[in-house]
Amino acid sequence: MFLRTTKVKRLDGSVDEYIRLVESDWNAGRPRHRVICNLGRKEVLAPHADALLRLLQGKDKSPAARPEVAAVGAWDWGVMLVARHFWQQLGVQEIIDSLTKKRGLGRELADRALALVANRLCEPSSEHGMARWLETDFVCDRWGRRWLPEWREESERLSSQRPRVRVKDRQLRQWYRTLDQMLVHKKQIEKELFLRLRNLFSLNVDLVFYDLTSTYFEGHGPGGLALHGHSRDGKPRNRQVLVGLVMIEGWPIAHHVLAGNLRDSTTVAEVLADLQARFGLRRVVFVGDRGMVTSSNLDWLRAKEQGYVVTQAPQTTRDPPLSRSRYRSVVRVSRRDLRWRKVSGAEDTGAGGGFRQNRCASVCGPQ
Repeated sequence: MFLRTTKVKRLDGSVDEYIRLVESDWNAGRPRHRVICNLGRKEVLAPHADALLRLLQGKDKSPAARPEVAAVGAWDWGVMLVARHFWQQLGVQEIIDSLTKKRGLGRELADRALALVANRLCEPSSEHGMARWLETDFVCDRWGRRWLPEWREESERLSSQRPRVRVKDRQLRQWYRTLDQMLVHKKQIEKELFLRLRNLFSLNVDLVFYDLTSTYFEGHGPGGLALHGHSRDGKPRNRQVLVGLVMIEGWPIAHHVLAGNLRDSTTVAEVLADLQARFGLRRVVFVGDRGMVTSSNLDWLRAKEQGYVVTQAPQTTRDPPLSRSRYRSVVRVSRRDLRWRKVSGAEDTGAGGGFRQNRCASVCGPQ
């Protein structure tokens, strides 16, 4: 066995050198080389090259001559390994690389985005809190270069105007810039990922689930989006934004950040129009809660020949109540056992409708 140096040229023109352990044997009268393992970067292993050669040649057999070996550190690697595997299998890395290449950017964006996603999967925290996670987990880019937390000096932190911020601004701006750059490609990433998921899992694009939540700000928040509205967090004095999520067969395919003063019902047409324009979903069955139900929304859905399954809003809303005579009960859901059962085959002719709020919920359709 012997050591071999391999050179790898990067996109920026720089050259990295790696050391490999190679075995040589004879096969059919010809020498054949087989790589046993990759030992790492040359500049890291250079101080230990002589010791490695003596060990491979069997010259260093005296235990007294060997230096004491101690572990430098132990970091969690499994989460990042699994996250990177799925990241690549789903094609997210390829999608982001292709989009950034068109703008003349490098491949670092996809790697930084993966680090943010892996953090949210195992140790959900803010960009500032990621520094603690970087200490316990081995988080690296596709070339194996690890991200280490960059802490501020204690004297610098205490004398600054932001003593609570313990991470250096350079590293914080790196993560914030990643989010800004991802936002530019948000629509393309969601579309490409949906197309891959549809082919990979044979998604049946019939039912489209849509719901909203809100999140508030302690400060002013982004202008034009952070506004006062109905707070689901019990913080009516705080500005907020609405976050809408669109799902198909349990898979999230799109999300929307909307102004915090909007009513849920006013967002339905915009979301469905986006599904048609961006994802090519011409005819779907829309599923939403009672906050989405207004007479104008149902009229719009019928005019667009879209199906719907919704909960009828209480009659105390500003919109006029739905006319019960316009609907026919099709399917009834027992709240006791939540099993579907047909009322009668002759009545099973509806195309969409709403859940009635009484002892049982019914899916209804226009007569």
